[in-house]
Amino acid sequence: MSVATGSHAEWFLVEASGLCRWTIRHQLTDELAGSITRTPAGYVLSADQVHRIGNFITLERAIDEPYDFV
Repeated sequence: MSVATGSHAEWFLVEASGLCRWTIRHQLTDELAGSITRTPAGYVLSADQVHRIGNFITLERAIDEPYDFV
């Protein structure tokens, strides 16, 4: 799945990994970068099973917005 270009999101690949779940991988290294789960409140970005990064209104924002603060 491709996401918005011209943003940090272009550095990642998003793969479906079940109903309302996606796995995020770095395009260059193929390393696991995190996961996204669709909930009634939005898209939850997690770094791993325990560490949630945030809740976002779109899939694209879940991938791109955390890098706006780096």
